[in-house]
This record gives sequence, structure tokens and C-alpha cells, in this order.
Amino acid sequence: MRKVRCNLKAILEERGMEQKELAQLTGIREATISELCRDINKMFPRSVIDKIANALQIDDINLLICILNEKDDSQSE
Repeated sequence: MRKVRCNLKAILEERGMEQKELAQLTGIREATISELCRDINKMFPRSVIDKIANALQIDDINLLICILNEKDDSQSE
């Protein structure tokens, strides 16, 4: 079974950016950013993806969101 995973936490860590800073840059609620970082949200609204991609200058959606096989997910944890 495939699972969608959000890589926002890793991206922010790589760039030395805090969730609060991204929230301020994008106008997205801090709670929403936190949910994305913890990969617990059930939807990825296009407007949120657009704002994050613009703020972080992401040109490839695969950096932010990927699809994993469930067996791959368990091996990486």
C-alpha cells in the first residue's frame, strides 16, 4: 500500500528554519505547519503547497511530498 509523506520537517531542518518563521513568511497557521512537519494532516490544500513552495523556493513537488510503499516507510523509521 502506498502512503503520501510530507518532508517539510526535513526541509526546514536542512535550511535552519523554524516552523514559526515559515508560518510568518507564508501566513499559514503555525498549527498547520506543525501538522505538516509531523506528517499527520489528511489533506494538502493547494494554496498551502503554493505558499510553502514560494517561501522556500521549491521547484520540484517531490522535495516536499513523496509517495512511499508502506514497507519502505517502516524500514526508514
